[in-house]
Amino acid sequence: MEEKKALTEQELDQKIKELTPEWKKDINEKGVPFIYRVHHAKTYLDGIDFVHKVAEAAEASNHHPDILIHYKRITVRYWTHTVSGVTLADIQMAQKIDPLF
Repeated sequence: MEEKKALTEQELDQKIKELTPEWKKDINEKGVPFIYRVHHAKTYLDGIDFVHKVAEAAEASNHHPDILIHYKRITVRYWTHTVSGVTLADIQMAQKIDPLF
């Protein structure tokens, strides 16, 4: 994992272009930027299986996303809480879990 330093808005714009186009950026209710991607599962249990795979990858790297489960729609959000922004580690985790989608 890379050093945990928040990317500037320009750096984030550049780095998100390196990800698959399904990754988007947004800002949470506290004004903190994050990246996210949505997975649409065929069934609820398929979605839970997907969450489990993401959790295993996150645990192996000790870098955990927020995961929102809305029936068959799962949203994975990455940002680093300690720096209140997106870091290179978040980008790397997005790349790492991309094949799971």
